[in-house]
Formats: sequence, C-alpha cells, structure tokens
Amino acid sequence: MPEGQVSHRNAGRFTRCLVGQTIAEAWSTDPRVRAQRLDTRLVGETITAAEARGKFHILRFSSGRTLVSHLMMSGAWHLYANDTAPAGRPVMLGLRVPGYVATLVRCPNVQLLEPGAPLPGRVKALGPDMLDPEVDPGPALRAALSAITPGREIGEALLDQRVVCGIGNVYKSEALFLSGVDPWRPVGSITPAEAEAIGQTATGLLHTGTLRRGPISTYDPPGWLPSWGPSGQTWVYGRHRKPCRRCGTAVRAHGQGDTHRTTYWCPVCQR
Repeated sequence: MPEGQVSHRNAGRFTRCLVGQTIAEAWSTDPRVRAQRLDTRLVGETITAAEARGKFHILRFSSGRTLVSHLMMSGAWHLYANDTAPAGRPVMLGLRVPGYVATLVRCPNVQLLEPGAPLPGRVKALGPDMLDPEVDPGPALRAALSAITPGREIGEALLDQRVVCGIGNVYKSEALFLSGVDPWRPVGSITPAEAEAIGQTATGLLHTGTLRRGPISTYDPPGWLPSWGPSGQTWVYGRHRKPCRRCGTAVRAHGQGDTHRTTYWCPVCQR
C-alpha cells in the first residue's frame, strides 16, 4: 500500500536515474490519460527535478512544466533499465529516456501542468511532510494537532494529509501502537510529549520504509537482524484477533473516521 515512504523512495530513484535526461518517448494505453496528449507534450522535455510531497510524485521539466501524480491505493511507478522494460503491458504513462524506462501503472491520477500553473489544491493544502528533511517531525505533529478540533480521534487525524502528510493507514496503526497511544483518544487528550513521540515514531518507520521495497514491514521477528526480517511483518496492522506481540492480548480492528479505514490496536498496550 503506497504511503509517504513510496513517493520519497521513488523521488530518490528518479533523481539518480532520470534527472538531467531528456524524454525520448512517452505513451499511455489508458484513454483517460491519453486525452491529455502526454505522448506529444512530454517528448523533448528535460527532467530537472524529482520531488515528493506526502504521497504525491512531482517531476519538473526545463520548460517550466510540472507532472504531478498520486498513486491512490494501488498505483505504482516502476523504473527499468531500457533493455529490461516489459513490452506491451498496459500503462497509465510510460517515459523513456536514454538508459531507462519509467512506467506508471494502475492509477490514472496524473496531470501535466503548464508553466506558471499552480500546483493542484490538494498538494498546496498538505500539512508538513514528515519525511521533509527541513521538518522536525515531533514538534511539527505537536503543533499540527494543537491547531485542529480537539474532539477528533487521533487515529483519524493522522490520516488527514492536511494535518501532516505521508502517514497512511499502516503507519498510523503501527506508530500509535509503538507510542502506546489508543487510536480512539480525542486529539485534545494527547499530551505534547505523546504528540512528539508519535511524530518521531511515525517518521522513523517511514524512513525505514524508504530503504525497503515490498510490503510495509515494521516488525523484525526474534532472531532477525533489524530491518532484515521477512517483508510484510507488522506489530498490529492486519493482525485482527491475533495475539499482541508484546502482551498476548487479541489485537482489535474497527473502521474509523468518515472514510472508515480499518484501525488496528492492542486494548492493553495502548492507553
């Protein structure tokens, strides 16, 4: 599931492989994206920067144009060496530069902005990016929570990208568990120390995620070196009714917030 760790990981990969390169070919097999005529508008553009803001991917070009994409729940950007790129597969957008091919799949949420056009409102409305090196995540989350309605549940607030951005449903449940905070507590009951701990913990997990591909992993089973455990291992996420890895109590799960995203928590370890 793409969260902020994916966009930042991809920004690093694109910076290393695509920035400074000129697009030789662009294509799409999806009519919704083809309507933007990206196959002709992007050819000849030189990529000058690759950025991440929360879960958004941003590519900037020498002409002043900007390509903005969001992976939603299941999209992905793939990067291949030219001679290893699969041929004939459906893609929302494909970009070929000397030596590499980048493809966006399973998500049509991509838009090319003309020079001078502002970033979409959803991007401008984002809160502090927890993986931005200029952001101190603990104080940033403490300040963000102090500015919102105190009756909101902390588990729901962490998913609101206007509060802070980059934390998705997996990291929300995991960060709250590791911080010992019940996801159903109102924001107004979260102490400054708890807010800073949640922010630091979530950012640490996100940073580790930028270094590991595959399913999100936050837990290393006994006997495994840190960050070397099997992929997809978590403390509570996806473990409904299974024993808590710390106390043995059955992990609980329930939909939360207007979007009814499933929250996982331990009723004993989290208060």
